[in-house]
Amino acid sequence: MEAHASIDEYEHTVADVMYVTNNIPGPGVDSVDFESEYAVGCPCVTDCYNCSCTRGSANYFNARIIDEKLTGPIFECHAYCKCGPNCGNRLVQNGPLNCLIIRETDDKGLGLFTNKLIKKGQFICEYAGEVIGLQEAQRRIEINKQRNAMNYVLVVSEHAGDRVIVTCIDPKYFGNIGRYANHSCDPNSILVPIRVEGIVPRLCLFASRDIESGEEVTFNYAGGAMANSVHCLSDTPCLCGSNNCYHYLPHNQI
Repeated sequence: MEAHASIDEYEHTVADVMYVTNNIPGPGVDSVDFESEYAVGCPCVTDCYNCSCTRGSANYFNARIIDEKLTGPIFECHAYCKCGPNCGNRLVQNGPLNCLIIRETDDKGLGLFTNKLIKKGQFICEYAGEVIGLQEAQRRIEINKQRNAMNYVLVVSEHAGDRVIVTCIDPKYFGNIGRYANHSCDPNSILVPIRVEGIVPRLCLFASRDIESGEEVTFNYAGGAMANSVHCLSDTPCLCGSNNCYHYLPHNQI
């Protein structure tokens, strides 16, 4: 049975974490940039497949991401578009899949699992939390290292021509269901930045292959579709257990 997206009704099973369904601004983020919204939408009245939002070709087909769009950029239709809520270019804004569960793993603490089949290309959930500036991300990562504490800070770089756009998200204290997704050197999902209402992207997990019921949902902490083929490794042991494990977690050079 295929799982379907729904509104976000998940809750945290641990104390001291506030559930947020969308990103919130944190230290080092320009509030104007964070709150800015696209003022002009596409004029489509039926399907959006060749307009200002899809940039010439469809982003999704049958509610699944198209392989060629994994490296982005992806823009979804929004409140100022003429198309309706059933437009095929509105996916991640509809919320996470309803089949996700938080469960203890053998040796990695909590993990994110599915109790239904997730098909390749399906949107799973966001990795949402505090959007923070680069210096704040560096500070928090260093503190986590000094305290030997779990690091949730995710740094994703997008290359747009000669520009590099860096997004840093920390769901340690404010986060959604995505914060429980563990790293794997052989993951079954991939992280893709998706812009819906404005310039700050949502970091979204899509299944990179079919994920069976009962399987753990994992992704590569090195940055998903934007990751280099050769990782910069940290000194934190990797416990993913995959055959091609690098033995240490990837480290984002920031």
